[in-house]
Amino acid sequence: MTWAAWLLALVQPLIVQALVALGVGVLTVSGIDVAVNQAMSWCTSAVGGIPSDMLNVMALGGLFQGMSYIGGAISARIAMAGVAGVLKKFFLE
Repeated sequence: MTWAAWLLALVQPLIVQALVALGVGVLTVSGIDVAVNQAMSWCTSAVGGIPSDMLNVMALGGLFQGMSYIGGAISARIAMAGVAGVLKKFFLE
């Protein structure tokens, strides 16, 4: 057995495991991103039927910025959980 074949046999399972973990993480984060964007779209469309005076008061109160903060926080938490899970799976198995 040559050195190249030995190194390839040693590194190949790590590369496969890293690619699988990365794929699962990307799918999770992209799926949650789509779900949060859809929920934000539903909230925005639900607010569309309110009279303009009420919308102005809500905008002054920061309701729409708050909705954006909440959506961003959910996305960030899911992304960090996905990355932590991928790193834990990659390094502990």
